[in-house]
Amino acid sequence: MVVIEFVLLALVGYFVGNFNIAIFISKKLNNDITKVGSGNPGSMNMLRNFGIKYGMITLIFDMLKGVIPSLLGLLLLGEVGLYVGGVAVVFGHIFPVFHNFKGGKGVASTTGVMLVANPILTFILFALMMYSIYLFKYGSLSTLLYILIITVTEICLVQSANWVNYILISIIFILVYFAHRSNIKRLLTGKEVKTEFKKNGIIKID
Repeated sequence: MVVIEFVLLALVGYFVGNFNIAIFISKKLNNDITKVGSGNPGSMNMLRNFGIKYGMITLIFDMLKGVIPSLLGLLLLGEVGLYVGGVAVVFGHIFPVFHNFKGGKGVASTTGVMLVANPILTFILFALMMYSIYLFKYGSLSTLLYILIITVTEICLVQSANWVNYILISIIFILVYFAHRSNIKRLLTGKEVKTEFKKNGIIKID
Protein backbone atom coordinates (compact mmCIF):
# COMPACT_ATOMS: atom_id res chain seq x y z
CA MET A 1 0.00 0.00 0.00
CA VAL A 2 2.81 2.41 0.87
CA VAL A 3 4.52 1.67 -2.46
CA ILE A 4 1.32 2.61 -4.30
CA GLU A 5 1.18 5.89 -2.38
CA PHE A 6 4.76 6.72 -3.40
CA VAL A 7 3.98 5.87 -7.03
CA LEU A 8 0.87 8.07 -6.99
CA LEU A 9 2.85 10.90 -5.38
CA ALA A 10 5.54 10.60 -8.07
CA LEU A 11 2.89 10.72 -10.82
CA VAL A 12 1.21 13.76 -9.27
CA GLY A 13 4.59 15.50 -8.94
CA TYR A 14 5.57 14.70 -12.50
CA PHE A 15 2.36 16.02 -14.04
CA VAL A 16 2.40 19.13 -11.84
CA GLY A 17 5.91 19.74 -13.18
CA ASN A 18 4.62 19.35 -16.74
CA PHE A 19 2.53 22.51 -16.60
CA ASN A 20 4.79 25.30 -17.83
CA ILE A 21 3.52 28.78 -17.00
CA ALA A 22 6.13 30.46 -19.23
CA ILE A 23 4.80 28.70 -22.32
CA PHE A 24 1.21 29.44 -21.29
CA ILE A 25 1.85 33.17 -20.69
CA SER A 26 3.94 33.68 -23.82
CA LYS A 27 1.23 32.12 -25.99
CA LYS A 28 -1.34 34.39 -24.36
CA LEU A 29 0.93 37.25 -25.47
CA ASN A 30 0.87 35.85 -29.02
CA ASN A 31 4.44 34.64 -28.77
CA ASP A 32 6.34 31.47 -27.92
CA ILE A 33 9.01 31.57 -25.22
CA THR A 34 10.65 28.46 -26.71
CA LYS A 35 11.39 30.43 -29.88
CA VAL A 36 12.79 33.64 -28.40
CA GLY A 37 15.98 34.39 -26.52
CA SER A 38 17.63 31.24 -25.23
CA GLY A 39 14.49 29.24 -25.97
CA ASN A 40 14.34 28.11 -22.33
CA PRO A 41 10.78 28.24 -20.93
CA GLY A 42 11.85 29.58 -17.56
CA SER A 43 11.77 32.74 -15.46
CA MET A 44 15.10 34.16 -16.65
CA ASN A 45 14.16 33.96 -20.33
CA MET A 46 10.72 35.39 -19.54
CA LEU A 47 12.35 38.28 -17.66
CA ARG A 48 14.80 38.79 -20.50
CA ASN A 49 12.14 38.98 -23.21
CA PHE A 50 8.87 40.02 -21.54
CA GLY A 51 9.97 42.08 -18.55
CA ILE A 52 10.02 41.78 -14.79
CA LYS A 53 6.25 41.29 -14.34
CA TYR A 54 6.07 38.08 -16.34
CA GLY A 55 9.49 36.95 -15.16
CA MET A 56 8.37 37.18 -11.53
CA ILE A 57 5.03 35.47 -12.23
CA THR A 58 6.92 32.60 -13.84
CA LEU A 59 9.43 32.42 -10.98
CA ILE A 60 6.76 32.35 -8.26
CA PHE A 61 4.60 29.83 -10.10
CA ASP A 62 7.53 27.49 -10.75
CA MET A 63 8.47 27.69 -7.07
CA LEU A 64 4.90 26.80 -6.12
CA LYS A 65 5.11 23.81 -8.44
CA GLY A 66 8.01 22.57 -6.35
CA VAL A 67 6.20 23.27 -3.08
CA ILE A 68 2.95 21.43 -3.85
CA PRO A 69 4.14 17.82 -4.39
CA SER A 70 6.90 18.16 -1.78
CA LEU A 71 4.54 19.44 0.90
CA LEU A 72 1.98 16.79 -0.03
CA GLY A 73 4.67 14.12 0.23
CA LEU A 74 5.88 15.44 3.58
CA LEU A 75 2.39 15.48 5.07
CA LEU A 76 1.40 12.05 3.80
CA LEU A 77 4.66 10.08 3.69
CA GLY A 78 7.20 11.97 5.76
CA GLU A 79 10.62 13.23 4.72
CA VAL A 80 11.18 10.59 2.05
CA GLY A 81 7.83 11.61 0.55
CA LEU A 82 9.04 15.20 0.44
CA TYR A 83 12.02 14.30 -1.71
CA VAL A 84 10.10 11.79 -3.87
CA GLY A 85 7.65 14.58 -4.70
CA GLY A 86 10.60 16.90 -5.25
CA VAL A 87 12.40 14.62 -7.69
CA ALA A 88 9.15 14.00 -9.58
CA VAL A 89 8.25 17.67 -10.01
CA VAL A 90 11.75 18.72 -11.06
CA PHE A 91 11.92 15.82 -13.52
CA GLY A 92 8.50 16.79 -14.87
CA HIS A 93 9.55 20.41 -15.26
CA ILE A 94 12.76 19.55 -17.13
CA PHE A 95 11.33 16.67 -19.18
CA PRO A 96 7.61 17.38 -19.68
CA VAL A 97 5.80 14.80 -21.77
CA PHE A 98 3.27 17.44 -22.86
CA HIS A 99 6.03 19.59 -24.39
CA ASN A 100 8.05 16.88 -26.15
CA PHE A 101 10.29 16.46 -23.08
CA LYS A 102 11.71 19.98 -23.56
CA GLY A 103 11.17 22.02 -20.42
CA GLY A 104 12.91 24.49 -18.15
CA LYS A 105 16.07 24.07 -16.10
CA GLY A 106 14.46 23.30 -12.77
CA VAL A 107 16.04 25.93 -10.52
CA ALA A 108 12.80 27.58 -9.34
CA SER A 109 11.08 24.22 -8.87
CA THR A 110 14.08 22.95 -6.89
CA THR A 111 13.87 26.09 -4.76
CA GLY A 112 10.23 25.27 -4.04
CA VAL A 113 11.20 21.78 -2.90
CA MET A 114 13.94 23.11 -0.65
CA LEU A 115 11.60 25.76 0.78
CA VAL A 116 9.52 22.89 2.16
CA ALA A 117 12.60 21.08 3.45
CA ASN A 118 14.42 24.06 4.94
CA PRO A 119 12.60 27.38 4.34
CA ILE A 120 14.88 29.87 6.13
CA LEU A 121 18.15 28.57 4.68
CA THR A 122 16.66 28.28 1.21
CA PHE A 123 15.31 31.83 1.32
CA ILE A 124 18.71 33.19 2.38
CA LEU A 125 20.63 31.24 -0.27
CA PHE A 126 18.13 32.17 -2.99
CA ALA A 127 18.38 35.87 -2.08
CA LEU A 128 22.18 35.63 -2.22
CA MET A 129 21.96 33.97 -5.64
CA MET A 130 19.76 36.76 -7.01
CA TYR A 131 22.11 39.40 -5.62
CA SER A 132 25.14 37.66 -7.14
CA ILE A 133 23.42 37.61 -10.55
CA TYR A 134 22.90 41.36 -10.26
CA LEU A 135 26.44 41.92 -8.98
CA PHE A 136 28.51 39.63 -11.21
CA LYS A 137 26.15 39.35 -14.22
CA TYR A 138 26.69 35.64 -14.77
CA GLY A 139 23.26 34.12 -14.19
CA SER A 140 24.21 30.54 -14.94
CA LEU A 141 27.31 30.57 -12.71
CA SER A 142 25.38 32.02 -9.77
CA THR A 143 22.62 29.48 -10.34
CA LEU A 144 24.97 26.51 -10.49
CA LEU A 145 26.79 27.57 -7.33
CA TYR A 146 23.46 28.07 -5.58
CA ILE A 147 22.27 24.58 -6.51
CA LEU A 148 25.60 23.07 -5.40
CA ILE A 149 25.56 24.85 -2.04
CA ILE A 150 21.90 24.13 -1.32
CA THR A 151 22.40 20.45 -2.20
CA VAL A 152 25.41 20.05 0.10
CA THR A 153 23.76 21.90 2.98
CA GLU A 154 20.50 19.98 2.60
CA ILE A 155 22.34 16.65 2.67
CA CYS A 156 24.18 17.78 5.80
CA LEU A 157 21.02 19.04 7.50
CA VAL A 158 18.53 16.38 6.41
CA GLN A 159 16.60 15.40 9.53
CA SER A 160 16.61 11.62 9.17
CA ALA A 161 19.92 9.97 8.28
CA ASN A 162 18.33 7.87 5.54
CA TRP A 163 20.44 6.95 2.50
CA VAL A 164 17.28 7.17 0.35
CA ASN A 165 16.99 10.88 1.19
CA TYR A 166 20.63 11.45 0.23
CA ILE A 167 20.09 9.73 -3.12
CA LEU A 168 16.89 11.68 -3.88
CA ILE A 169 18.52 15.03 -3.06
CA SER A 170 21.48 14.09 -5.26
CA ILE A 171 19.15 13.16 -8.12
CA ILE A 172 17.63 16.65 -8.03
CA PHE A 173 21.14 18.11 -8.18
CA ILE A 174 22.05 15.91 -11.17
CA LEU A 175 18.85 16.80 -13.02
CA VAL A 176 19.41 20.55 -12.66
CA TYR A 177 23.07 20.33 -13.64
CA PHE A 178 22.17 18.18 -16.65
CA ALA A 179 19.65 20.82 -17.73
CA HIS A 180 22.47 23.39 -17.50
CA ARG A 181 24.98 21.33 -19.51
CA SER A 182 25.15 23.88 -22.34
CA ASN A 183 25.75 26.68 -19.82
CA ILE A 184 28.50 24.66 -18.13
CA LYS A 185 30.17 24.10 -21.50
CA ARG A 186 30.08 27.83 -22.29
CA LEU A 187 31.41 28.71 -18.83
CA LEU A 188 34.34 26.30 -19.25
CA THR A 189 35.16 27.71 -22.68
CA GLY A 190 34.70 31.34 -21.65
CA LYS A 191 31.77 31.84 -24.02
CA GLU A 192 28.96 32.30 -21.52
CA VAL A 193 27.17 35.62 -21.96
CA LYS A 194 26.75 38.22 -19.26
CA THR A 195 23.39 39.70 -18.33
CA GLU A 196 22.56 43.16 -17.10
CA PHE A 197 19.30 44.53 -15.77
CA LYS A 198 17.82 47.56 -17.53
CA LYS A 199 15.38 50.10 -16.16
CA ASN A 200 12.36 48.43 -17.78
CA GLY A 201 13.14 45.16 -16.03
CA ILE A 202 14.21 43.44 -19.23
CA ILE A 203 17.69 41.95 -19.28
CA LYS A 204 20.32 43.08 -21.70
CA ILE A 205 22.72 40.42 -22.99
CA ASP A 206 26.33 41.42 -23.67
